[in-house]
Amino acid sequence: MDCLPTEVVSNLCLETYSDEDIEAAKKLLFEVCKPSERQIKRQGTNKSATNMTDILRILHSMDPPSVPIFVSATLHLPAIDFEHVDITVCLQELRIMRQEMKGIRDVSIDSAKLHDELASLRREIADLKNRADPAPPPRKATYAEAASDPLRSSPQVRRAPPAAEPICVEVQDGGLATAPKSLPADASHKQVRKEPSRHSSRTSRRGSALGGSSEPGSDGFQLVQKRKTRPRAVVGTAKTSTLSAVRVRPAEIFVTRLEPHTQCKDVEQHLSKTVSQKCVISCTKLQTKYDSYSSFRVTVESDALPEVLAPSCWPSGVLVRRFHGARPSGPP
Repeated sequence: MDCLPTEVVSNLCLETYSDEDIEAAKKLLFEVCKPSERQIKRQGTNKSATNMTDILRILHSMDPPSVPIFVSATLHLPAIDFEHVDITVCLQELRIMRQEMKGIRDVSIDSAKLHDELASLRREIADLKNRADPAPPPRKATYAEAASDPLRSSPQVRRAPPAAEPICVEVQDGGLATAPKSLPADASHKQVRKEPSRHSSRTSRRGSALGGSSEPGSDGFQLVQKRKTRPRAVVGTAKTSTLSAVRVRPAEIFVTRLEPHTQCKDVEQHLSKTVSQKCVISCTKLQTKYDSYSSFRVTVESDALPEVLAPSCWPSGVLVRRFHGARPSGPP
């Protein structure tokens, strides 16, 4: 019933069982399963096919665990052959199995190729390691080998061909140079040009380091001079002196949203109590647009400005900021 289509199952039962058997089976199924739909007694020439449709619908609508299990003493099952089997379903399943087998075969072939490639890579790595190994150091000959081999025991000394004995010759810089006796007589009186030595190049570089020319020496190198450090500026810290530094310009703040009856002395007294040092230089009451509040222009020391602009220095609701005067108007 789960594998074959509904039409095939219905045709099998109609060919195998009689109308009375199908109607009795339908009645027993309604009594045992008790479905929600009402049992309808079918009539007409096509009543057996309709009863089979009702039976299959009830069985498919129930949960698999709640389907009843029937036991029969005289079991009479329909014969199923190729006429009652859906060949298309079998062919479809066979095609799916062939595709799965092909996929398994491809995977096995790929894995075999992968194993072969890994083996070849391992062999190549081993060959490269063997080539990269350094040659063993030369083995020193033992005392017995050196004694038995006279060529190895005594080093070969190659004698230089006999040359003329050197003589002293005067040069321009007052040094001494040598010349063989086999040279002509006039060659000994000629001035011999002496090649510049390394000592001269070192001397030139040392002189450039001390402030002389920084031209490159005969070896092509040039000495880099050390950069001179400039002296840093000094800021005075003395408290008492006859001299006085430039005074820092005082800061101006704008205080508003105070009570209308607040006076300048009230603001000065508040700052003298709140700020740790005497900071108020001047205080001016400003004219406001409305009479519901008052505003002030307060000049304080610049050192006390961070403390004056702190939120905890003023009551709640008071607005305090830096005072910016009216900007001069530009040319027309």
